[in-house]
Amino acid sequence: MKLNNKLTTLLKNILVTVLSFTILFTIFGYESKDWNGIEEEKDKTLLQKLFNRFYFSMVSFSTIGLGDISPKTIKLRSIMIIYMIFVTVPIYDFLK
Repeated sequence: MKLNNKLTTLLKNILVTVLSFTILFTIFGYESKDWNGIEEEKDKTLLQKLFNRFYFSMVSFSTIGLGDISPKTIKLRSIMIIYMIFVTVPIYDFLK
C-alpha cells in the first residue's frame, strides 16, 4: 500500500509539473519564433500552441529529448533549466 501511495503522489506531481511548465512555456514562449522546430503555420491557434508546448514538456519530462523542438531564447532556456530540476527531484525522491 505504501508503494501505491508513493506512486500516486509521483504521478500527481508529474501531472502538475508538466501542466505548470506547459503554461509557462506558452506564456513566455508564445511566439513560434521563440522555438526551434515549431513551424508558424502549425502554431497559430491557442490550442495548437498549448499542444506544441505540452508535447515539448512531455518529451522533456520523459527524458527522451527527441530534439525536434527546443527553446531559442535565453528566457525559455532558463525556464528549461528550472524544469530539469523539477523533473529530476521527484524521480530521485521516488527511488529512495
